[in-house]
Amino acid sequence: MRKLFMLTTAMAVLALGGIAVGGEKKGDKKKFDSTITLEYDQGPYDPYDPYYEEAVFSGKVKVQAANKAAKKNKDLKKKCKKKRTVIIKNLDAPKGTNAFATVRTDEKGKYTVEADTAYNEPGTYRAKVKKKTKVKAEVKCFGAKSNEVEVPTP
Repeated sequence: MRKLFMLTTAMAVLALGGIAVGGEKKGDKKKFDSTITLEYDQGPYDPYDPYYEEAVFSGKVKVQAANKAAKKNKDLKKKCKKKRTVIIKNLDAPKGTNAFATVRTDEKGKYTVEADTAYNEPGTYRAKVKKKTKVKAEVKCFGAKSNEVEVPTP
């Protein structure tokens, strides 16, 4: 009788320990909020070449845990930073116009796009990062919009 009591007590402790250690149910998505920045660097002025061929748009996607399951899995933040699709649009362009550029982030969440033709299309630009969902890892990364950046008239 005593062996049976010890066996059931041990199984109960292991079961409760498994719940406490795991802390999450299978199927709980790890959710991450995203923020994105956008900068425009015109590059140096060359009087012999006034088209600013070295102009670039650049920025970074930053990620924060949005729920308890995400806070416990810090390694998954990297999955929400790398290979995110960033779309840069001219807000002053007519509706239905294609995006100025589409680029993917590197493993640190950074991106860079040559913007020499943006100088010919002055206006207000904004970057947008699309949402990303990893089904097997049960990770959901929310999308975000950046600040607005003015590209001056030539």
